[in-house]
This record gives sequence, C-alpha cells and structure tokens, in this order.
Amino acid sequence: LPSHTCGNPGEILKGVLHGTRFNIGDKIRYSCLSGYILEGHAILTCIVSPGNGASWDFPAPFCRAEGACGGTLRGTSGSISSPHFPSEYDNNADCTWTILAEPGDTIALVFTDFQLEEGYDFLEISGTEAPSIWLTGMNLPSPVISSKNWLRLHFTSDSNHRRKGFNAQFQVKKAIELKSRGVKMLPSKDSNHKNSVLTQGGVALVSDMCPDPGIPDNGRRAGSDFRVGANVQFSCEDNYVLQGAKGITCQRVTETLAAWSDHRPICRARTCGSNLRGPSGIITSPNYPVQYEDNAHCVWVITTTDPDKEKRPFLPLGTLCFLIAGHLSC
Repeated sequence: LPSHTCGNPGEILKGVLHGTRFNIGDKIRYSCLSGYILEGHAILTCIVSPGNGASWDFPAPFCRAEGACGGTLRGTSGSISSPHFPSEYDNNADCTWTILAEPGDTIALVFTDFQLEEGYDFLEISGTEAPSIWLTGMNLPSPVISSKNWLRLHFTSDSNHRRKGFNAQFQVKKAIELKSRGVKMLPSKDSNHKNSVLTQGGVALVSDMCPDPGIPDNGRRAGSDFRVGANVQFSCEDNYVLQGAKGITCQRVTETLAAWSDHRPICRARTCGSNLRGPSGIITSPNYPVQYEDNAHCVWVITTTDPDKEKRPFLPLGTLCFLIAGHLSC
C-alpha cells in the first residue's frame, strides 16, 4: 500500500462498513445487523504508523450474537475468564474477547489459572508479534505481551470432555516500560500448527509473590518460598521422568504482577522399554523413525525361553557396539 493509506479493513460477518475513504485522517464506522452486538471499536481512524506508513488505530470489530460469550474490555486493567469459571466450561463453546488500549500502549496478559482439554480445546491469542499464539493443556502460560494496542482472545471447545477453563488478568502499559523490565516475549509460532503449545510461567496478582506452583503428580518439590527472587526445585519418583524445568524462579513482570520463570514440570511414566521374549525381534528407539523425545530413559530386557541358550540381537554389518557392565550399547 502507498504510505498515505491504511487500505480497506474489510467487511465483517453480520456487520456493515460505513465509509469509502481510507487515507490518513479518514474515519470509518462499523455497525451490526439486528440481533448482533458490536464488539470492539466502532469507529476506526487512519493514522501515521511508527514505520512512517499508515495504519488503523484499532482492529476491525466483530459482531457477536446476543447472549453469546465474549466481549470488549477497556481500561487500565481487568480480567477475562472462560464461561462459568471456576466451574467447567460448555462443550462447543466459541468465545471472542477484545482488549483495547490507546494507540502507543501495549497490554500485558497474565494467567492465574489454565486448564483446557489438551489438543482439543484451544485459546488463540492475536495482537502479538507472532501471527497467533495457540494455548491448550493444563500448564499456566507465560505472560503475553501485545505488540499493538490490542489483544484478541478466541476460545473454542469441542463436543466432548470439559475442564475448569482459564482466568487471566490484563494491565495496560507503555511498551517501553515493559521492555525495560525484561519481560520475555513468546516465540513465534505458525498459526497452522495448533498443537504447538506454548506453556511457560505462572502468574500472581501480588507484586512481591508468585502463586503456589504446586507439586507434580508422582513428583516432589523442594522449596516453599514464593516471593520474588525465590527458587523451587522439582524431582520425580522412581519409574517417572521429569519433563520440563528442574528449577523455576519467581520474577517480577510489572509493578503489580509477578511470574515464575517457567511452568511447573510434569512427571511422565516411562513409556518405552519392555521385556522381550521369543526366537527373534526388533528394538527401536521411541517414536522411530520420528525423533525420540527429550529426557528419554528406556530399558529393554531380552530373556531366553531356554536358560541354557543365549539370545543375541541381530546387528547390521558395520554397527559398532560396546558391552559395558552387562549392557549392550551400539
């Protein structure tokens, strides 16, 4: 587009666009059809953008059916939660929330609770440097920082299992204030990879404390100090493998928000390895021929059916093997 125009922001579903000029200084207005409520900013103004181009001062709004979940949030702070939180959300939910701030401001979004059916129920967040952030599962996401003066949250659930849902707090800040405090930005993820789940950090609304990170199932935690600067360590019981960070630290995000440096890890049962019998067989690493997982620990035991006979694994020509302390490594 030429630097003097913002371009046509487009029609919206169940809505009407009023205005045909899209140059710097021009305004347009949106309205909704009967039975629908406009969510977002009804009037958009084409303004000069920081890159010497032009952009609309707010995202295009959308039309929400009367009685549907979602909404528009303004002000310096507030909260968003899934329908019926802390009770379970509905099946087939489809909710959209838009947080709006003034041009030049950014928005910090922090989660105090997050429990979705992993891989089936999703919260999509747009308005960040990444095209879209997709969240699912049971781990608290890290603070999300907008790259614009708005954030949009789109929550969907399928027709099966339900969970507790999520609760998040937002705070409007100037971008320079957040960056000066070293808030980590979430890495970019392509919006097509819905299963690329970003789950880092836990958040509290008290300026000098993080929430209780909890203890992993089948695991242990060392440390009960949750103040800013404190560190807690995690480990797992026998026959379980730690997935995630062994230690996390409580860090300050803004004047009123604190967050753990990483999410609470989980203890996964060892799913690889087995006892093998029979005249012959094949052993492969987990997920072969796809890459094996991090922190894998597998043990295969090959037992002969006749104790007087010894079974040996068949190895392709050129394979180099070592027998160390009774274990064969190739």
